[in-house]
Amino acid sequence: MLKIVAFTTVLLIGVRGSDVALLFDSEEVIVNPGDPLNLDCGVQGEFRSCVWETASATYQIEDVYSNLYSWMGKPPVEENNQCGIIINSANIEHHGIWTCKVYVRGNSLVGKKKVVVTIKPTTPVLEIEQSGGTLEVSNDEETEVKCSVAGARPAADIRWYLGDKDITVFAAADQTPNGEEDMHKTVSTLSRTFEPSENGRLLTCTVMHQTLVVPDNASIPISVIFKPIEKPLSTYYQIVPGSDYEVRLNFSANPSPTTTEWRYGEGFQNLATSIPVPGATDRYTTSVEELGDGHYTAKLHISGFTDADANQRYVLFVENRLGATQYQVKLSMDEAPLDALSGGAVAGIVIVILIVVVAVVAAGYARYRQMFCFAPAAAADPEEGKDIKEEHSDTESARGPNTTRAANIKNSIGKLTQVFKKPKKDQETKLEEGDGSEDKKYVKEETKKDSPKKEQGDEKELPGQTQIPPDTLQIYANSEFKVPEVQKQQTEEKKHTEIKASRQTMNKNLPSRRMRWCTQN
Repeated sequence: MLKIVAFTTVLLIGVRGSDVALLFDSEEVIVNPGDPLNLDCGVQGEFRSCVWETASATYQIEDVYSNLYSWMGKPPVEENNQCGIIINSANIEHHGIWTCKVYVRGNSLVGKKKVVVTIKPTTPVLEIEQSGGTLEVSNDEETEVKCSVAGARPAADIRWYLGDKDITVFAAADQTPNGEEDMHKTVSTLSRTFEPSENGRLLTCTVMHQTLVVPDNASIPISVIFKPIEKPLSTYYQIVPGSDYEVRLNFSANPSPTTTEWRYGEGFQNLATSIPVPGATDRYTTSVEELGDGHYTAKLHISGFTDADANQRYVLFVENRLGATQYQVKLSMDEAPLDALSGGAVAGIVIVILIVVVAVVAAGYARYRQMFCFAPAAAADPEEGKDIKEEHSDTESARGPNTTRAANIKNSIGKLTQVFKKPKKDQETKLEEGDGSEDKKYVKEETKKDSPKKEQGDEKELPGQTQIPPDTLQIYANSEFKVPEVQKQQTEEKKHTEIKASRQTMNKNLPSRRMRWCTQN
């Protein structure tokens, strides 16, 4: 696979006045064996001839372009590249300095370029003083591990991984020439303190290079040694009296424990009885399960759990060659307190509470904004009738005095009709209960015209006579009653009545329309 350093600059070398200049890129080029190698060299201005030189040979452009060399030829692009050549398949013999020399009148222009033909790195080696297939490290001190590549051209790059985790940040690399031409030895030193939780993981030295499609690796498993890891007091709740109960306690230790036993008594400072693991005594049975990579589960089986068992205190004692640890245990028949909930349970409760709060806030906001199905049913607007009435009044005012007069005439007709419909006694009563002075005066004046005797007698109406209120008669006498105006007024009132009825119907139907929308969606 060909990998060539990109050309970033064009250097003008050997400029002779402003007539002729050399177009040449002196950047180092790296090429894998078997890949084509392009060597560009151009001239700006007139020149006579040009050649390419190496430490052991000289190649004239005329010979190259005339196919004198089967492994070398003319480049596909000759513009500003009049002296360029292409090597069809590079090999280690082409490694070194290549010089392009252009002859011009009275002078020559020279450009040099380093060609690096790669050499695949040697197999990486983990330099470990220990023997065996496992690297044993301590969790309380720093460990150094080295990985070396004897030779490569150019120098190899080394990275470190612990499992899938890149830990190269804890390493330092040193690259030195190994005596051969441009060959380099690379040594990377990892300095790190390993944790007990990393026990059993694979430590890998990874080598990357231009010649490698897939990185080359060297690996070794890590054995982190540590004394049994301490843990806080463990309490087991909701134990049913009379039932068989098994205490399961996890612990970690590497190397394997040399001593493991359960102890119990009235208090943690007074543990009178001990049971080896595995073992059995009275109603107690002990065992241990190895989970791998230094992880274990100790078991204490109690047959017929009693109050006395709950009142006792228990300790698991574990010891290996690096130290000993005691794990305290309490057994309870009570419910687990809230603070004993696991972190996951607490997180779940918090998430549920947040969801409920968000839902309540969203519902309240939707109701406040009267959105979707949360909007309250529309109530009848007490101001609606008032608005229509005011609008009607404004309309009447806009129509002018003639329209108002027509309305007054209509009202007077209604009053007159009611008068004719009432019995005689009611009519007499109504006349007597009227304003009095004006109505009586009117009747008296009419009586004087007909008979002088009526002025002296009681003011009674003749049989079959119906008196009409004078204010009504006065309106009829002074008004210019026109039937078309009354009809127009009735039409306007009917129109406003229909508008009011339509608004009331819309308000009544609004909740049902909202319910239909919510049902469909």
